[in-house]
Amino acid sequence: MLSAGLAGFASLGACTTDYQKGVDDPNYGDPNALAGLTQPGTSENKAAEAGASSGPLCVANGGRLVDAGTCAVSFANEILPAFAAANCALVGGCHGGVTPANQPPIDTANAKATWDAFASLQINNGASGTLTYINPCSTDDKQSGMACNMYATGYCGVHMPSGGQLDQAVITKIETWLKCGSPNN
Repeated sequence: MLSAGLAGFASLGACTTDYQKGVDDPNYGDPNALAGLTQPGTSENKAAEAGASSGPLCVANGGRLVDAGTCAVSFANEILPAFAAANCALVGGCHGGVTPANQPPIDTANAKATWDAFASLQINNGASGTLTYINPCSTDDKQSGMACNMYATGYCGVHMPSGGQLDQAVITKIETWLKCGSPNN
């Protein structure tokens, strides 16, 4: 008699309902599907509503964008491909993916978003204070945190790319582009 009662209890425990299986549960998306996104609406409207200015950090701090004329080096066509070749933007790497391990994020498929991220990032360069990663309000390449990162000896910041050195030809292109006022070209 006892074994018949246990068998009935075991069969009751083996019955799983659709509710327990989550059959009709709504799907709100994959984990982290909204990482890096903002509320609907344009960023310009949000900045205006918050009383903040949009655009490069140097402009928000009272500077003016430099017009250094036509630059011989293109951010989209030469600088970003150099970062891709140096593996800076690998997904899951230092500066790649939706939530990169290190700032600024580098998206070689989206030059505007990458330039915006560079122009709005401020880094600490030690005793001398802070620098924006790129400074489109200056033609002095030493006013850019990016310049700090690319020399093997480094005069500030952390040497990049990690574990390697950019070719001198790439460094020259980056210096030229920074001296053009870091245009979004």
